[in-house]
Amino acid sequence: MAATRLNPSTKLNLKVVTSVNSAGHEVLATRSYAVNPELTDDDVLALGQKLGNLQEFPVHAIDRQDTADLAE
Repeated sequence: MAATRLNPSTKLNLKVVTSVNSAGHEVLATRSYAVNPELTDDDVLALGQKLGNLQEFPVHAIDRQDTADLAE
């Protein structure tokens, strides 16, 4: 029997550089936003770029995180 996805949810995660530590490595913080799971990857990227322009800190990465319960 095929698995069924239940209760899908999607988060857009913006990773921003908040500082640089004494070893010269970037210190990152993540800003998470719930978005519609039906958005395409292109839509999520465009939204992340627009939200990134509103951030105080520079954007290091834009990630999409999909989750769902699985059942038979």
